[in-house]
Amino acid sequence: MVPVGQGWTQDPWSAELRDGRVLGRGANDAKSSVAAMAVAAASLDPDAFSGRLALAFVCDEETGGEGAETLAEELPPLDAVIVGEPTELDVCPGQRGLLRARLHVEGRACHASRPWEGVNALTLAARDILALNELPLPGADPLLGPATLQATVAQGGTRPNVLPGSACVELDGRPTPGCDNARLLALLHQAVSSRVEVISNRYLPVRTPDDAPIVRAALSASPTGVLRGFGGVSDLFHFRPLPGVVMGPGTSAASHAPDEWVAVSQVDAAVLAYRDSALAFLGASLAGTSPAPAAQPNDLEALL
Repeated sequence: MVPVGQGWTQDPWSAELRDGRVLGRGANDAKSSVAAMAVAAASLDPDAFSGRLALAFVCDEETGGEGAETLAEELPPLDAVIVGEPTELDVCPGQRGLLRARLHVEGRACHASRPWEGVNALTLAARDILALNELPLPGADPLLGPATLQATVAQGGTRPNVLPGSACVELDGRPTPGCDNARLLALLHQAVSSRVEVISNRYLPVRTPDDAPIVRAALSASPTGVLRGFGGVSDLFHFRPLPGVVMGPGTSAASHAPDEWVAVSQVDAAVLAYRDSALAFLGASLAGTSPAPAAQPNDLEALL
């Protein structure tokens, strides 16, 4: 969970109910998914599964996903996953990867009044940044969109009257299946003259085919019926190559923000969406009712 931060108008740990919304840190991202998954699972008849339903609620998703990474190795074999993240209950069968890198730019310092005696590292950094902006990146995905590679932080210089002799630039890259981490990194090396340091390259793009059974099941249960890519990085990565989707109540616009909130109506709708996804995928029935039509045995992991 991310820190509370400033700008709250009420206690961030109070879970205050106001105007049809629950406010509090984590209400949207993603305790609402935890609550909805638990209620949905409780509504199903455990003796009527054509397979097995596992609920795995983990921590550390915001700081590397160690919880999901550990459980992915310890859980019994699975056939599909649903990851609870705020998507407004749109179905997201994939996400781009993540590449973090740093450019180390070397110039030569001198007095700013005599720039011909040195090499301005900020000028060199600017050339590399502009080169990245002009870099054509192949492999756009119809659902996930294009790969991206952007400079996000630049540091250099010590005083106004000193030509900077060094600088560094932080980069954020989002690979796609058609322009994966290795290819994006190779293109980066080709485009810049500075030394490249890779900070993080573990998160690979994830893409489940649109016609996979878990995608069809979630899409049939989603109240929006919208199929799209997930905008960030989620624990879906840790369960690759299993087919899976990201789907949950709430909107990403409320995540990590002051007065984080989720609409109660979205949580209610999520209970039905998770329940009906399980019904469609597992051939389960509601508790106290006759079994639904049998489906092929599957194991479904509902993951936060």
